[in-house]
Amino acid sequence: MQIHKNYVEIIGNLGDAPELKMSNQGQPRLTFDVCTSEAYKEGEEWKSRSTWLKCVAWGNIATTLDRMKFAKGERVQLEGKIRNNNWINSQNGEHHNDVYIQVSEMRKMAKPAKSSDNSTEKSANGNSGNKSFSQTTQKMFEEQQASAQIPKDEDDLPF
Repeated sequence: MQIHKNYVEIIGNLGDAPELKMSNQGQPRLTFDVCTSEAYKEGEEWKSRSTWLKCVAWGNIATTLDRMKFAKGERVQLEGKIRNNNWINSQNGEHHNDVYIQVSEMRKMAKPAKSSDNSTEKSANGNSGNKSFSQTTQKMFEEQQASAQIPKDEDDLPF
């Protein structure tokens, strides 16, 4: 039997400060949204795409994270599992499926350095040079593309 691991790692910004509430069973539940973004090229123009992800932490993890006092807009790295919750609205009978990340770890991250056309960045060899945002974004995109171009055998399954 082949076992697949349900694991996600996300880096993004908090949409609002996490909110701690108690479930109907008296268990602590911390809820928040994280916004991730990625760069992509459309023709000759670089664009950015954002994705909002619902996140939930339960029990001791929820209370520990609540004590860390995360703030709206703060950059975080989190780990967890993708979960879903199917439910029926008792008033109108509509079926719903909520997909969210069940958080197992979360940490604050340093703010990324601001980049502009005139900014100076230190390269890997220690030399300074001017790099525009689009050059930095293009390099990031090319690295993503290179790592995604894995040759496939016809017998390979996508999982």
